[in-house]
This record gives sequence, C-alpha cells and structure tokens, in this order.
Amino acid sequence: MTAEHLQNVKTDFENSPFWNFVGLELRELRDGYVLLALPIQREFINVRNTVHGGMYASVLDTAMGMAGRSLGFDEVATLHLNIQYVKSVMEGIVTAEAEIIHQNRNTVFIEGRLRNEDGELLGHCTGTFKLFKGEQV
Repeated sequence: MTAEHLQNVKTDFENSPFWNFVGLELRELRDGYVLLALPIQREFINVRNTVHGGMYASVLDTAMGMAGRSLGFDEVATLHLNIQYVKSVMEGIVTAEAEIIHQNRNTVFIEGRLRNEDGELLGHCTGTFKLFKGEQV
C-alpha cells in the first residue's frame, strides 16, 4: 500500500476517541500487519484484580481492524471475533499484534495475539472483517 494511505490509517486511528481514551500506542504499521502497545491503567482492572477481558477484545479488535485498513481500504467492519483468553495480566504494557491470514474481494480473515512484556501469550483472536472501498460503513 502507499505510504500516504498508511499515514491516513494511522491518523484516523490515532484521532479516534477510543484510541485516546485507553491510551493505545502504534509501534508498527505496514501492509497487512499492525503492532500496538497499551500501558495498563487502573481503570482496566476487574473484580479479580486483572485486566478485564473486554479490554483484551477491544485492543485486539482495534489492531485487527487497523490491519484490514492497511490493505488499502477506506473502512472495515468487524463481522465476527473469536477470542481465547490464555493468561491474566495485572500491570505493565501489553502488545497487540494483528496479521492478515486470508483476503478475498469483500472480506479479510485476520489473526491477533495479545502478549505481556515477557512475550507470553495472553489472548489469541481470529476475526472476519468486511472491507469497504470508497463508501462509509
């Protein structure tokens, strides 16, 4: 994809209220691949004193949507997510990595992995996303 398109994707996501609310940071963006970082905040902690699973899902969904957009599309919409929660985390910085597995004309299948600072797998996700070119969702 063009550098201009990737810059537009970066700008769109970094200007998102959700992105700024949770404190996401972009570490890498290229065609079909995204790496995000998220410093854990006190507000992410649930009654078990670990990061709420909804944060895992939200961060993975964001990384995977961004990976879909990196292919040259104007919009993507999540059609399906399947998440396996592997390990809890309470503090530090987590990273979410998303990579394209398969693409056809209208959809893309993406794999996401959430890891702690030691590189241990916290969550694994696959998802199907609808692709839009030149139209709004």
